[in-house]
Amino acid sequence: PAVSADEEIAHVLEAPRATAIRTTGSILVDGRVEEASWFEAPAITGFTQLDPDEGAPPSLGSDVRIVYDYEALYIAAMLDDEDGVSARLARRDAEVPDADYFTVSLDSYHDHGTAYRFSVNPSGQKRDSIVRNGEFGGDDSWDPVWSVATALTEEGWSVEMEIPFSQLRFSRADVQEWGLQLERIVRRRQEKLVFAFTPKLEQGGVPRFGHLGGIRGVDSGRRLELLPYVAGQADFIQQEGTPGVPLGNPYRTGSDYFGNVGVDLAYGLTSNLTLNGTINPDFGQVEVDPAVMNLTAFETRFQERRPFFVEGADIFSFGRGGPGGNVGGTPDLLYSRRIGGSPHGEVPPTAAFSDAPTATMILGAAKLTGRTQDGWSVGAWDAVTQRETGAWTDASGIRGATVVEPATNFFAGRLRKDVRGGRTSFGGIASAVNRNLGEEDPLRDDLHSSAYSAGLDLTHEWAERTWRFSAALASSYVRGTSDALLGTQRSSARYFHRPDAGHLELDSTATSMAGYYAMAGVEKQAGAFQARVTTAAVSPGYEVNDIGFQSRADRLVLDTTLRYQQTLPGNVFRSWEIRGGPDAIWNFAGDRLFAELNIFGFWQLLNYWAGGWRFGFNPGTDDDALTRGGPLARTPRGYYANFNVDSDQSRRLSVSAIYQGALDEGGSRRNSFDLSVNYRDGERWELSLRPGLSTRYTTAQYITSVADPFAVDRTFGRRYLFAPLDQTTVSVDTRLNVTFTPTLSLEIYVQPFLSSGAYALPKELRAPGTFDFLRYGEDLGTLSPRGDRYFEIDPDGAGPASPFTVEDRDFNLRSLLGNAVLRWEWRPGSTLFLVWQQSRSRRINRWGAMSVDLDDIGDFDFGRDADELFQIRPDNIFVMKVSYWLNL
Repeated sequence: PAVSADEEIAHVLEAPRATAIRTTGSILVDGRVEEASWFEAPAITGFTQLDPDEGAPPSLGSDVRIVYDYEALYIAAMLDDEDGVSARLARRDAEVPDADYFTVSLDSYHDHGTAYRFSVNPSGQKRDSIVRNGEFGGDDSWDPVWSVATALTEEGWSVEMEIPFSQLRFSRADVQEWGLQLERIVRRRQEKLVFAFTPKLEQGGVPRFGHLGGIRGVDSGRRLELLPYVAGQADFIQQEGTPGVPLGNPYRTGSDYFGNVGVDLAYGLTSNLTLNGTINPDFGQVEVDPAVMNLTAFETRFQERRPFFVEGADIFSFGRGGPGGNVGGTPDLLYSRRIGGSPHGEVPPTAAFSDAPTATMILGAAKLTGRTQDGWSVGAWDAVTQRETGAWTDASGIRGATVVEPATNFFAGRLRKDVRGGRTSFGGIASAVNRNLGEEDPLRDDLHSSAYSAGLDLTHEWAERTWRFSAALASSYVRGTSDALLGTQRSSARYFHRPDAGHLELDSTATSMAGYYAMAGVEKQAGAFQARVTTAAVSPGYEVNDIGFQSRADRLVLDTTLRYQQTLPGNVFRSWEIRGGPDAIWNFAGDRLFAELNIFGFWQLLNYWAGGWRFGFNPGTDDDALTRGGPLARTPRGYYANFNVDSDQSRRLSVSAIYQGALDEGGSRRNSFDLSVNYRDGERWELSLRPGLSTRYTTAQYITSVADPFAVDRTFGRRYLFAPLDQTTVSVDTRLNVTFTPTLSLEIYVQPFLSSGAYALPKELRAPGTFDFLRYGEDLGTLSPRGDRYFEIDPDGAGPASPFTVEDRDFNLRSLLGNAVLRWEWRPGSTLFLVWQQSRSRRINRWGAMSVDLDDIGDFDFGRDADELFQIRPDNIFVMKVSYWLNL
């Protein structure tokens, strides 16, 4: 790394050093440190407490040895613990808060930025990840093929690891110099020991690792890994007839069977660069997304769980140091859930039966990651999805087919360089989406034909990493038909058609749109006192949702935080902190759309119970989203408070509780309570229950808008309708994990979800720039029920305005989602999955209800709703997938 001579000398002098020796003998990885080669290597015994007594010597002895041969690096650890170790079986990469751990982290590039992390507990449970700049957890989707074994001894426990060089990436130099961190957790004593010690109030992580020398004359060995798979799937889906249609479903019998084959590959182009590819990938073993009830105009963001896209995703992170989530967050340039997602199109509404795919097939994808010899980190991926067609049959038996997704190519590339030992980092990113949309394609006027983005980012740290400056600049460009671009301009991210937005212009002839995102921030990130100030701008035309994730444009953001933390134990608290600050958002016209003054506190007692609190105040501000494309409205002054408490998470039984509440002067209020109970029985079983209850009353939930030329003087020729909404939601996230051996585990996830919403009578916005409303039938016009499902509204009574109807939107949602995954790593790198997915779901509205007691719709009754949930006939899907790892 290019660092100054003084910085490099200081780092070498401060950081501890370890030496590996070459062995010519064989090592049997059985957890018993008996081979003579181990005792020829220098012992590493110099550990320091990070917890509970920061900087103190360890209370227990640790002896670590490192040797290597032409194929692999070997690590042995002899860990004293005369009082007995804390052990627990768990699936690979699972977090186990009540077990001891031994961890080895290798900065094999020696770039002071990225490290490979290998952990094991006394039961032999593996954890592996890639971490960057000390980020906690890192990328745990990385599953290298390596071996580890543990053994209980009279003195404590011992570890033997074998890490093949083929699973690491490093320079071609004959003499290797790596960064090294060793960690040990003694759970019973809540003690964490480290080889390279950094005080908590200083910036630690990979840049502060120790050094590992002695390795020479090695390379990454075999360069090609293949992982072919074969999968079978059985779908047992309920076949419900369509009222008034005598035909049966011509596409599904209710018992349908499918097969699939594909292959993943990894090829080492050099010792630094790896090419990953997948053909016809299958993600049947991935856990289902949780149920949500979203009544906003904005998309729900789900976590990416598919291994191909998660692994190595760190290199594609962009704009570190951007605004936090409380002020809208930073738009994601890359959101891989766009690839292979749900099709954008639908079959015609006249279809009685259809066979449309629920996800777009990924034909193939390739990914290149690694580092060049001159220190550039490289990342690039390309994915191709196929053209999807939905077959359908109408009530008279006429059949047809509709294109629901065009063939699409997705590309992303990233370059980043670390200099000054990782203290300065700069790079660029680019993405492209190209869709094959012909002149006759039914989606031509709904989707962009192409979308491009590019950006530059920079982070610079100084004063021993105490201070950091971050900046990013990105641009976007989308192209399509005038109708497609009109939809983009009218989307919830920007609302160009707002009638009182003088700084925005709706262009019905535009076939392209461009925009930018800019961010700059300064942060003091070390010491007891810390602070951050970040500003950002998202131009009205910025649009990255074809391959990224973005909720809002037309934003100017200010995000500030002041923080004080105490990490040394006192008479009551083991540690505590307090932070807060003002935040604000404006649009490009200068309207203040958000303002907040918040204060947050965290504490941990000497017995390891912990908790936190947060209070916030929001003054009244303008609101350019409440009317969903209409004029500005107003957000009333509001207040909120959050409280949480956590018991000692290392105990067999642990409990966490969170309360969140908010209210505003307009009469809206929300309360939620979430409880988490974790129980671990013996070494193999773990049960987690997370019940949650939320109640929400909003005085103005958006319903619709209606054109009316007689409302020109008041609300620009449209009436904007709202109604009070009383909503209750209950869910219980349930997980049962059973681990039979370190390579055989069963995970069960179940989420019952109940939600109901009762709307009161409709009303309309009185005037722009207000939060005042006129109630139909009382303040304005007349309102007449039409049965149990509709209202007829005449907004001016006997006046000239035309009457219109509005549905009663009361609803009940009952959902039960679950899956069970049996995972067996039957040989290193080769896995068998047996998966069972079950779903039960029904949403009932008054205007679509059939054979339902209408008085129950919108009313929440836990006993009734839970009983009816289990009366819903379930859909069941069974999947078997077998993969076989080959190293050629």
